[in-house]
Amino acid sequence: MSGKGFTTIQISNTPTPQQWAPLALGFRPFFLLGIWFTVLIMALSLTGFISGIWHYNYFDLPLWHAHEMVFGYAIAVIAGFLLTSVRNWTGLATPSGLALGLLALLWLAPRFFSALPFIPPSAFAILDMLFLPILAVVLGRLIFKAGQSRNYPIPIILLLLALCNGAVHLEVLEFVKDIATQTMEIAVCLIMALVALIGGRVIPFFMKGGIGIKPEENIRIEQLALPSVLLVAITIALGNTWLIAIFALIAALIHAVRLYIWFDRAVLREPMLWILHAGYAWLVAGFIIYALSVALDLPSMHAIHAWTVGGIGMFTLGMMSRVALGHTGRKIEALPWIPTAFILLFIATITRVGLPMIKPDLLDSAIHISSACWLVAFIIVGIRYSSILLSSRVDGKPG
Repeated sequence: MSGKGFTTIQISNTPTPQQWAPLALGFRPFFLLGIWFTVLIMALSLTGFISGIWHYNYFDLPLWHAHEMVFGYAIAVIAGFLLTSVRNWTGLATPSGLALGLLALLWLAPRFFSALPFIPPSAFAILDMLFLPILAVVLGRLIFKAGQSRNYPIPIILLLLALCNGAVHLEVLEFVKDIATQTMEIAVCLIMALVALIGGRVIPFFMKGGIGIKPEENIRIEQLALPSVLLVAITIALGNTWLIAIFALIAALIHAVRLYIWFDRAVLREPMLWILHAGYAWLVAGFIIYALSVALDLPSMHAIHAWTVGGIGMFTLGMMSRVALGHTGRKIEALPWIPTAFILLFIATITRVGLPMIKPDLLDSAIHISSACWLVAFIIVGIRYSSILLSSRVDGKPG
């Protein structure tokens, strides 16, 4: 790749084309696991919400749903993207083969062990807290070795997410009280920081490749983009609602301007581009809704779901759809039914965020409709992309 934020460098220790395809590069196992795991999460969550039945072992249902959507699904996609992109950015080999398989297993094991009654809670907590610090060290070592200061925030944010995960476990294990909700909100905001950082790298680059238009960069906006999100995360940690509102509005303005600079009408004709812009728009909407939640005494969960269902869901779906095609030697264009999946995810976001804000009595209906749309969207993506992620590149190249 070439362009700002991407450098074509000869990569040493590149996997050979004969290497087992599912473990050739980080996007393959983590995208595949993330897609099907979120299908499982949503199916179990929807069943639990409708029936009121939940087989409790470690987490109760609401916390399990929130924790696994953030530290399960979202982290899987982020890991897959970073383990692939850091290789391109630095020119240094990221884990593949056995090492990549062990990383994937380290992510996968706690996803299922939480439901096993014979696993001691403290042992499960330790196991679940291992993946993020190890990922941060693996990626940080390469980024620091390459001297890429603009990418230094990546391992730092991953370590902050690890601290958030640890804080959730501290409450479940009853070492502390009443911090899980706040900590989960901080974690979601930190993931929005990664979306802002990664979006700034890839959206203009993808626009140039997709529609031949690369937006002009506003240096001041780019300098403020990441700090503005991190400041919101800090104010959530401090717990001052009015500070949250002020910094959320500032962040909304900065990222709305950034999105406006990026936008071109040609984007609307390309599903593989508009899905990324739509996901980024929900990042902006989340900041606005968070500020309104203070002024209008609304639950902050509306903002959190704007970020999770819209920001995380749509942005990660768009990223996986592009990366999986590009890094397997295929033309980057929407596969059959993929635009339908994108639209379903947009409906899921509008429903989950909008209906309860208009009429709180519709919360249960919003959860059911949104969950069903998410579920069908990712089943479509799983069916279309599983064979791609499991098979070798069509051009015979490694990766």
